[in-house]
Amino acid sequence: MGVTEQSAVTQSSWFTSRRGRRFREALQAYLFLFPGTFILLVFNLLPIVYAFYISLHKWRIKKGDFIGMENFLKALGEPIDVVYVLVGLGLLAASWMLWRKITPDTSTRAMILRAVCALMLIIGGFGVLLGFPKMLANGDSDLFKSLAITFMYSLGTVPFQVILSFLLAFILFQNIKGKTAWRIIYFLPYVTVTVASAAVWQSIFDPTKGLINMALLGLGMPEDNLPRWLFEATGIGQIMGGWFGLEVPEWAGGPSLALIAVIIYNIWTYVGYNSVIYLAGLGNIPTALYEAAEIDGASRWQMLRRITIPLVSPTTYFLVMMGVLGTFRAFNHIYVMTRVVGPVGAPRGTTMTASMLIWKNFWEGNRFGYASALAFVLTAVMLSLTWVQNRISEGRVFYG
Repeated sequence: MGVTEQSAVTQSSWFTSRRGRRFREALQAYLFLFPGTFILLVFNLLPIVYAFYISLHKWRIKKGDFIGMENFLKALGEPIDVVYVLVGLGLLAASWMLWRKITPDTSTRAMILRAVCALMLIIGGFGVLLGFPKMLANGDSDLFKSLAITFMYSLGTVPFQVILSFLLAFILFQNIKGKTAWRIIYFLPYVTVTVASAAVWQSIFDPTKGLINMALLGLGMPEDNLPRWLFEATGIGQIMGGWFGLEVPEWAGGPSLALIAVIIYNIWTYVGYNSVIYLAGLGNIPTALYEAAEIDGASRWQMLRRITIPLVSPTTYFLVMMGVLGTFRAFNHIYVMTRVVGPVGAPRGTTMTASMLIWKNFWEGNRFGYASALAFVLTAVMLSLTWVQNRISEGRVFYG
């Protein structure tokens, strides 16, 4: 046998061996993935890379000079010296050790306490690293205010959405007449065009001839006491305190009445969608579990607590994560509902969420580089929240 024939036999045996088959299968898999990966790189990652490139330049309508991280430092403030950096790293290390102590066997009370403490250490660590006091003094106050408003918007929306949608789904999952029609009715707000439905709700919240105030007027509320809704910048805590003769400071006032109106619209829109998702999750629970629990004498409350809620935890996790990310990216309905009041974020900037601030800098200020930097800051906040949620839910989401 010649050298050429021997080499060909060796290559053939190598490709037919176990290692060769693995190599061939991996090569085929990568070849199949290549078109999708290429499309992902071109249409997903390329715009992100270009946005980061814009954020590194002084870009006002046209490209300007390269300024590096100046836009990010303008938004977050200047970093401070090495001592603070070491303190910040120590706090982050302490938070990580505390996170590691959260296990699936940890009780709910201990888990919440450790998670809150770890989150405070993380915030303190990053705050010291970036010079939080200096950030507040030299950073963009509009950015910090918009993030605080976005957090309040998320906290006022997501918990109510999840709880109401679960209750509706649990009711519709029972053997009641017309449940198909009710499912369609609940899902209609989600499929309605956002701009159109937001415009309708803007008219509903109109302080002079809106449907809500007309109903309150019909119930006997004096015209002078009618809420101004989208025109009201006063916090809901201050308004409620005024009802009882209490003076609530502005920092404890909570979200403005205008933001409450936006929250109501968001809950109305997504409760039906979340209910449909919950219905799918409830349908995947084996009926044999309920039958066995009923034979063992379990009450309906015990079955709900021990069977239903744990087995729909993947659905709850998905809806909470998507709800939080959705509130941080919300724009259309906020713009439509508040634009009639005045400039973006009216009244007095109390509905200026982070996405609205980015839009304002991009379109009204034509500061493309700075707006891109703000977008990356918001993305970092969203990724941090997603990581925190994943860590808290780790071992507590039951996938069957």
